[in-house]
Amino acid sequence: MLHCVPLLALELPVPNPNVAVVPPSRTTPPKQRGRFRSSRIWRWGRWPVAALGLLGIVGAVGTTYLYLTVELPPAPPTLQSSVVLDAKGRPLAILAKDGVRQRVRLEDISPTVSKALIAAEDRNFRENSGIDPKGLVRAFVNNVRGQPIQGGSTITQQLVKNSYLTPERSYSRKVKEGILAIKLDRSMDKDEILERYLNTVYFGRGAYGIQMASHVYFGAEASELTFPQAALLVGLLRAPESADPAKDPVTAKARRDSVLDDLVEVGQLSRSEARAFQRTELGARREGSIVTLQAGVGAHAVEWIRQEAVKRFGAEAVYGQGLVIHSTIDIDKQRAAEDAIRQVLDQPTDPDAALVALDAQGGVEAEVGGRDFQRLKVDLARGGAGGGGGRQAGSSFKPIVLATAIDDGVATLGSRYSGPASLTLDTTAGPWTVGNFGGESFGQIDLTTATVHSVNTAYAQLMVQADPNKVVATAKRLGVRSTLAPNPSLVLGTSEVSVVDMATAYSTFGRDGRRIDAHIIGEVQDADWHTIYKAETGPGEQVIKPGTARAVNHALQEVIRHGTGTAARLDRPAAGKTGTTQDYGDAWFAGYTPDTTAVVWMGYPEGPAHHMDDVHGRSVTGGSFPAEIWKRFMDAALTGVPAQDFPDVSSSQLRPSTGPMPPRTDAPSTTAAPGERFTTSTAVATTDPSPSTTSPRPTLPVPTTIVPPAPTTTTTEPPAATTTVPSGGTPDGGP
Repeated sequence: MLHCVPLLALELPVPNPNVAVVPPSRTTPPKQRGRFRSSRIWRWGRWPVAALGLLGIVGAVGTTYLYLTVELPPAPPTLQSSVVLDAKGRPLAILAKDGVRQRVRLEDISPTVSKALIAAEDRNFRENSGIDPKGLVRAFVNNVRGQPIQGGSTITQQLVKNSYLTPERSYSRKVKEGILAIKLDRSMDKDEILERYLNTVYFGRGAYGIQMASHVYFGAEASELTFPQAALLVGLLRAPESADPAKDPVTAKARRDSVLDDLVEVGQLSRSEARAFQRTELGARREGSIVTLQAGVGAHAVEWIRQEAVKRFGAEAVYGQGLVIHSTIDIDKQRAAEDAIRQVLDQPTDPDAALVALDAQGGVEAEVGGRDFQRLKVDLARGGAGGGGGRQAGSSFKPIVLATAIDDGVATLGSRYSGPASLTLDTTAGPWTVGNFGGESFGQIDLTTATVHSVNTAYAQLMVQADPNKVVATAKRLGVRSTLAPNPSLVLGTSEVSVVDMATAYSTFGRDGRRIDAHIIGEVQDADWHTIYKAETGPGEQVIKPGTARAVNHALQEVIRHGTGTAARLDRPAAGKTGTTQDYGDAWFAGYTPDTTAVVWMGYPEGPAHHMDDVHGRSVTGGSFPAEIWKRFMDAALTGVPAQDFPDVSSSQLRPSTGPMPPRTDAPSTTAAPGERFTTSTAVATTDPSPSTTSPRPTLPVPTTIVPPAPTTTTTEPPAATTTVPSGGTPDGGP
């Protein structure tokens, strides 16, 4: 049995006051002290370790989840700028919106580029799986520290970033970038990745891809790049704008030399070769960018091509799908046109000028919309929304009236008219007074002579006979798209027309009356060189009779041989007509051979209110500076082209017509006197022939006789005021 021991009976030890008490810690053995410290560290550090472990598990799970769920998007098409070629296949321009791009195959890129890129950016490119683990760790640490993510990206990752991701800089985007890089590496071979990268990466100066970078910096093809050139371009990739050799050659050289050193380290260059390359000049162009012109000419023509391409195919296709646009421009003829204007108008204060040249199929071989594209981006050669809205044609419009009368059987070249210094015609719109330049009287003349000397009074009678409404219809058929007022004064060119439209009309005469509208794009191909558009060609639409066109050709040949256009005389058959408006506001020369049509306009962009009465010390008429520009251009454009004759005119066209002449109200006279008055029953437009804001009516430069209007009982329209209609300002009829 158990015995209970009284508590008081227990003997407890009594401390000895003579013995020192030692603290337990000082008496704990060293091994025990280490265990104690470890337990303290674990007690306080187990939570951070657990958190890091959990974070690692979560990161691993999240990464695995992303890998399994994030799909590699379909490969986006490589953006390419469209290239514009001239009629002979030579580069004319690159059409780009936010940079220039042109795809090129890897085999067409110099091997120096791939070697420099791999040495500087991703030395294990051929072996890695699309990512660099050390780079990812560095990116993670920087993100935790709140620092920008930088470095460590492989070429594959950079391609993914450029092609599939936004510029966002975050850990999640970096992880996604790595996952997509691995998947891309597994779906494409290394050469495909390299080719896509070199076609999409940005090199500065608006150049995307190695091909355009080669053009922009060295004026060379990507296949021609040397080691120093390739090293310079690869060095730009880190920050293109901060190392542009034109802005900071010191930084550019340092970058280039660094890449050359990288090539030494990977065994692609010897040290001596690298040092020799590092001693060479950078050799880069100083131009800031090539975003438009390749040949250095045709700024207005290229803009016309761009507008036409965007209208037909859309901006997305033009700026990103690498269209190959075969224009009708001939770079040699374009340069000849610009040189002709520059040589004749060689002073900064000279008026402006425009020129359009068409080939036998209506293709625009040259187009100058003004002397300075940068200063004045309005295209003075084109009307409507595409250009300056057109200008008054002066007497260059007379051949259209001549064609109307002949085509309708109203007159022949042999038809005779009175050519007094001035006369007044009664029209349904009221009396119309017309005068010749300088008050010159020509007596009785045929239409050929009236055309050669640009006799306004004779042509005024022809206009009334032909009917202004029919003249407008003929002009439309010939290719004039401008709005024309069917007034009798239209014969003097008082309506505005464009240079392009006049070129189309005159080229129709040279094609036996068959019209082909002017066009500047001949063919368009996609990036794979498949034709997706081709301009219509062929004989053209017959809009006037062949005999009519040949009659006009005959009369206009005489203008160059003996008349107001002798300054445009060539060493081959050529036809043309001068035109000058009131107070020397506009001056024209429109001419053609069986091969080429060219029309020149000269004037001030601000409008005809600015008179050309003192240019190089003389007044400007169509037979002066414009004819000289035309001749200079045609001499250059037709070099080496065999001369051709125009088809012969029918002999019946040279005999007087049997049609009625405009009846006169005064006594018959064999010699027309100034102020002679004619009346006619031919219907004319009822539009007021007085000046208007849409078609200003210039005043006659010489005194004329004004015949008051006859009383009228018309109640629907008040009688028009008596109007003195000028010669279209035509000094053409003068000396």
